[in-house]
Amino acid sequence: MELEYTKFERARILSARALQIANGARIFIDPKGETDPILIAKMEYEAGQIPIKVLKTSQIFDS
Repeated sequence: MELEYTKFERARILSARALQIANGARIFIDPKGETDPILIAKMEYEAGQIPIKVLKTSQIFDS
């Protein structure tokens, strides 16, 4: 099941991942020479490779 994130969730995911990358975390895609952590995080997001999930309240109570 593919989750759809709101623009706020997407921004939070990308910023958290960019911070991880800036602090030396492993990159899960080929950055193709890119060095900007924000752009790398966006590339990972678009490739579906970001290891971050959002747990929504509806998911907690439906389980």
